[in-house]
Formats: sequence, structure tokens, C-alpha cells
Amino acid sequence: MSESAEPGEVQGWSQAPDEGQAGTVMTKDGQGKYRHKDGAPLIILKMPECPAST
Repeated sequence: MSESAEPGEVQGWSQAPDEGQAGTVMTKDGQGKYRHKDGAPLIILKMPECPAST
């Protein structure tokens, strides 16, 4: 994926798999969570809704 979207292209990003690192991660059950420092407990994120494609 490039930095700019081509006409009709949907852009997005994916969280890194959770391996105990800090930052936004994706757990094995598919939830996005955040950890403020390595090894800290995860904080659940509210995932934004994707607009419906027409």
C-alpha cells in the first residue's frame, strides 16, 4: 500500500500482533488494544466503524 490512495482505493492500517510490546496491538481474539509501556496490562480500544462501501 502506498502513502496516498489511488481513486477508489481503500486505505487502512493493521495493528501489530501482541507480543508484550508497547503501542497499539491486535490480540489473538482480534481485538485492538493499547499498552503504554512494555509488559504493562492492555487497555481495550474502541475500534472506529468503517464506512460502508457502495
